[in-house]
Amino acid sequence: MSFYNKYRPKNFQDIKGKSAQILDKQIKLGKSTHAYILSGPPGTGKTTLARVAAISLLCDENDIDAKNSIINDAHPDVFEINCAVNNGVDHVRENIVQFSRLAPTSGKYKIFILDECHMLTTQAQTSLIKLTEEPPPFVKFFFCTTDPNKILRAIQTRCQTFVMQKLSIKDLSEILEDVCIKENLPFEEEAIIMIAKEANGSARTALSLLEQASVDDISEDNLRELLNRSPKNVAKDLCFAIVNSERTEACRIIQAAYLEGRDIGNLLLEASYVFMTALKYCLLKIKKVDRDPDIEIIAKNVPTSKIVEITEHLYNISSSIRQTVSEDLVAITGVLKIIDMCTKQV
Repeated sequence: MSFYNKYRPKNFQDIKGKSAQILDKQIKLGKSTHAYILSGPPGTGKTTLARVAAISLLCDENDIDAKNSIINDAHPDVFEINCAVNNGVDHVRENIVQFSRLAPTSGKYKIFILDECHMLTTQAQTSLIKLTEEPPPFVKFFFCTTDPNKILRAIQTRCQTFVMQKLSIKDLSEILEDVCIKENLPFEEEAIIMIAKEANGSARTALSLLEQASVDDISEDNLRELLNRSPKNVAKDLCFAIVNSERTEACRIIQAAYLEGRDIGNLLLEASYVFMTALKYCLLKIKKVDRDPDIEIIAKNVPTSKIVEITEHLYNISSSIRQTVSEDLVAITGVLKIIDMCTKQV
């Protein structure tokens, strides 16, 4: 079983964010409503939250079999529907509207979890308006979506909406470290942080990357190879070449990374993060023990306004690289322009 399925939260306490806390309290107080919209980026726990809510609504604390049946998509009163595939009006009428009229088989409620519900056709959504407005007392809906604006306004106004946020690097790191401990996997903290950053707020992506990395040492060096990143100090070397106006060295670093088949966009993005970290050193109170000595040199010797400009330009070059095949050309010319800009300002 994959890590993201094996370690999928099974109770509200394991889900990060305010949405889980509010929904948990509503159910405990007997104040849950009949329809919810759970929106947010991929991998942020929308369907997981709906399943956990279903467990809380239908299962006693010690009813392990019922909990497992919901987790395994086998409970007779929980219908999880992939709307990306089953999005037509006929399917909705036959599998939602018709079933909603029948009383629950074994539980107190009949629960419909509509995953990727924004993929439903307009006709299919229209057929649900009346049902979401005046449902039978035993029916509850969870509309899970990455694009809530595509849900008909008539349905939106009949639901409570919870917006699921991307998980922070700190939260993702805690999840990953916990899995490593449970799986008895040695790891480097830098590698865990790298996975958390790469996951871009998605727990599912983070756990998938961790599982991929777990066949080898979970170290920063191995993660860089897995993610096609340049070695650790290359981004810093490029940063110093920029601030010292070393055009030849900057070209050499980029060309070497390109010939090695590295991701040039990621190299420039890492360099922008170096300058962003230097900016934080300038503006925020960060303990000396938590400061990188190399980045501290940049923070002390480069004006704040210049750091901001360089960070922005590097990020923009990184973004434009992903839209062209001439990565080395765009990267080198872009970095040389940054050096010229910095030199003129001196």
